[in-house]
Amino acid sequence: MKLKLDISGVDFVGSDIVDFYDGKTIFFEPTNELPETVSFKIWGADIDREFDWNKYLNLSDYPNLIKVLDAKSGRFTIKGFSTITFENVVAGKIEISPYDKGSFVKLQSGENQTFKREWNIDQIDNDCFKYWLDTSIYFPYGACDLKLYTKGKVWFEFNPSDCVNYLDYITDKKRNETFWGYLNDKELCTNSIKYEDVDLGN
Repeated sequence: MKLKLDISGVDFVGSDIVDFYDGKTIFFEPTNELPETVSFKIWGADIDREFDWNKYLNLSDYPNLIKVLDAKSGRFTIKGFSTITFENVVAGKIEISPYDKGSFVKLQSGENQTFKREWNIDQIDNDCFKYWLDTSIYFPYGACDLKLYTKGKVWFEFNPSDCVNYLDYITDKKRNETFWGYLNDKELCTNSIKYEDVDLGN
């Protein structure tokens, strides 16, 4: 069963619901024109430990959630895909610094290579809410700073059965099953990136 949360008006920086920082990967594709509804998948998003699960589901049906709660430490990490959807999107901007096996790609000047794009920045007004995702992006694979400005709802959908303890997630020696488990989804990822391309040597 998928759980669909209304996270409209949630500041993702220091959020008490969701977190997209530290090893999360978004599958956002920067298009020439920003659509009014923007929806994309995310691998490895976090759910805050204090999230009220009982408000949405019967915990007894999800032994994995009980296991994380019993651990009494660490956030919940979604070891799988979630989907985020932004409605009534007005503007946005993105900055991507691509990686090459864990290091930033450098220009001849020694500075990091950076790709930037902006959409309709002049249309931002006081009625817009800024959603800021400081995360990683699948392609071009690298560090990503994405800001979307909207006047509508934002929905976050995931499978509670995919939740594991954050500490178990980041310390798993099988990094291809945690940080880069999305590479197993051949329909979404194809063969454009292989595990060896993203391995940081940890």
